[in-house]
Amino acid sequence: MDLTLGEERLIRECEGLHYLSTNSEWLRDTQFRQNSDGLLTWSFTVVIEDREIPLKLVFPALFPDLPPFVIPTDDTVRLSQHQYGAGGELCLQYRPDNWHPDCRSTDVVRSAKALLEATPKNEILSNVASAHPSDLPTLLSGCSRRFMLPLESARLLRLRLAGQATDLRMSLERRIGAVEVLVARVATIGRDTQTHIPDDGPGVVGNLVSGVLYRLPGIREIPDIEPEQLGERLYQYLPPRLRRWIAQKSDILVVLSNGKQEILLRVLHQGSERRIDLFDTFEPPKAKERRIQGQTFRKSSVCIIGAGSLGSKVAASLVREGVGQFMLLDNDVLWSDNLVRNELDELDVGHHKAASLQHRLLRIMPMAHVGALGMSLTSQSTIQNIAKLGEIISSCDLVIDTTADSGVFRMAAAICTQKSKPLVWGRVYAGGIGGLIARSIPSEDPPPMAAASQLQAWCDEKGETPPEGRAQNYGVQGDDEEEPLFASDGDVGVIASRLARHALDALSTAEMRIHPEPAYYIGLRKGWIFNHPFDTYPVIYGPHDGWVNGRSSCVDQGVDRVVAHLVTKHDA
Repeated sequence: MDLTLGEERLIRECEGLHYLSTNSEWLRDTQFRQNSDGLLTWSFTVVIEDREIPLKLVFPALFPDLPPFVIPTDDTVRLSQHQYGAGGELCLQYRPDNWHPDCRSTDVVRSAKALLEATPKNEILSNVASAHPSDLPTLLSGCSRRFMLPLESARLLRLRLAGQATDLRMSLERRIGAVEVLVARVATIGRDTQTHIPDDGPGVVGNLVSGVLYRLPGIREIPDIEPEQLGERLYQYLPPRLRRWIAQKSDILVVLSNGKQEILLRVLHQGSERRIDLFDTFEPPKAKERRIQGQTFRKSSVCIIGAGSLGSKVAASLVREGVGQFMLLDNDVLWSDNLVRNELDELDVGHHKAASLQHRLLRIMPMAHVGALGMSLTSQSTIQNIAKLGEIISSCDLVIDTTADSGVFRMAAAICTQKSKPLVWGRVYAGGIGGLIARSIPSEDPPPMAAASQLQAWCDEKGETPPEGRAQNYGVQGDDEEEPLFASDGDVGVIASRLARHALDALSTAEMRIHPEPAYYIGLRKGWIFNHPFDTYPVIYGPHDGWVNGRSSCVDQGVDRVVAHLVTKHDA
């Protein structure tokens, strides 16, 4: 029978293990077998002084590209802190991150013996240094209840007077994976006019629950005892009046502070029964500024018209870039079929897009200032909304139109021209063929309508009209035998990311801009004017009259004066 290279390697490994066992006094009870998963295993007992430790060496399916691993024969046993949980594999000198096919399974067995020799009897702590640095995510992997306490939140808690209780509002988010994990954060401290909102807290959105802070008087250190005992001990430190108040609550979070350290308890009452859950308190890594522009856009105010697929992605990108103030305008409601491209999710279905996107941005950046208005700019209420839209645009540094609606664009363009405000707009073409990003900056570019006319003239020179596809939900009909082609989430995402960058350029000085030209036609696949993916055509605007400084509307000039002029002219 011809053997494969893998089978020949396994045979050599088994021969090496057999030779090791017959020539080593510290190995007993060795046996080869196949486990329930069809993997080759080698059972053996390591003898260390008066201890006998049954183990198993398991060859993985990807051996020899991955090393064999060693586990206790008893899947409830914890042998060392260098072990992945009770019954888990030992973290040895030879691991997937440093394994080489020239290494041997006998080396793995010797490594297991060395680790156990360094671990005292009846203990799991050894003097073997970990090959893996103890980072915070690794430490938290064993904590199912977590109290995230950044520096500013801790500082505000410690300002409270000793012996005093203070109202808290806390976010409590639950995630269910291999285990259920609860993460608590301080959202607000105090109430009414004395309320403080930590800059590094979760903000006031999300799942908020009631809590109470008690500053322990005269307690210098939190006792170092078992969690079950510690929770009950700390609860008894509370004054009787506070314990009576807590007893009236079925479920409440209690933060105790000694001025240097904080502990979070979750106190649950069911009838006369009380249960206290202790959270693991940790300080997250200090936030680092990852944006190139730093705080450049923190005070910038952006009005986004349209919270659909394109608008929602642009808004999320801008808040991540540090834009600090938003006004979102959209009167539409999110439905399930919108989820294929929108930044929002199933929890927002049935809600108005603008309000849902407001919550989404605050979840990304709690300290942002985000307004949302269900304003219709395409219905009979448009006339009544023009004045309101003018007020909003007047207070913003930039307007972004993502609606692909010519009527909405014309209205935004007129107000931006009147108020001398920059306008950025984008389009995703049907079928995800590509899109357009464009800007009109006062004193640099033609006013928006003139710029749009030049873009249209540029397309006319190509002999084809852009495949807008708005009415077909970014779709385009192919040949009669083909299914309609729709823009994917990725297609919209590409145009959204470039439109967001275009918006940041409009907020920046000329020397800081990434996109040198005011408009780009961006191809994502072959079609229309595009021959290849990422086929891009920059457009430079032609000469223009420019923006008129101090231009005002007929209302600003006074309708009464216009009427008076007409009456005088008629009488003459």
